[in-house]
Amino acid sequence: MPAQPRMPPIEFVGLETVYFLVIFLACFLIYRKVREVYRLTDYFGFHLFANIFLFLGLAYFMRFVVVILLASGVVFDSKPLEDIREIMSFSIAFLAYTSSVSILYAIYSLLWSRMVTHFGEVVIHIISLLAGFSILLFRFLPAFLIFQFLLILILLIAILVNYRYYSSGKIRKVYPVYLLLFIFWLLNFSLAFGLLREFKFFIYGLSVVVIFIICYEVLRRL
Repeated sequence: MPAQPRMPPIEFVGLETVYFLVIFLACFLIYRKVREVYRLTDYFGFHLFANIFLFLGLAYFMRFVVVILLASGVVFDSKPLEDIREIMSFSIAFLAYTSSVSILYAIYSLLWSRMVTHFGEVVIHIISLLAGFSILLFRFLPAFLIFQFLLILILLIAILVNYRYYSSGKIRKVYPVYLLLFIFWLLNFSLAFGLLREFKFFIYGLSVVVIFIICYEVLRRL
């Protein structure tokens, strides 16, 4: 008689579902609003800014799938060990790709106006695909987490450099949003790396507050 699928506690599923839906909905609202402004203005910076939240939403969708599958084992009970590893490797690889794209778009949106190359988006996807393929090939998650941490640090450097460069004017007003994004990624990175895991509920709540503030600021300013 085959073993019955083990289901995670209902409160766990409920928490992860609510957390995912809140982040995903906020990202969708920001993306839709910024894309509308981009269509009206044809300003390339809006295109880049919108894609931050497009891929952030996709990353959180994939994160939700991975977390639920890992916790439940529903799709694993009737599958051999090698199939389990392949399913999780591809899931985490797609998560690595989308999350890397989102951070790199944030960095590029701060730097594109002073860069001479027109292939920045191509480079973003190549780097992110390499990050995803590295998960498939080597299955060494700590190396990817270190890579993500370096991206977050580069984002902070880009924020500080550009804040100083644009010492006045309207452009400077968007930097609180980037700082909030930095805080958001840093909070979630701390959980991914196993840090502050005992404060998971607090970090989830703080992340929701941060993404709500970002959503409010973007919708209000545009």
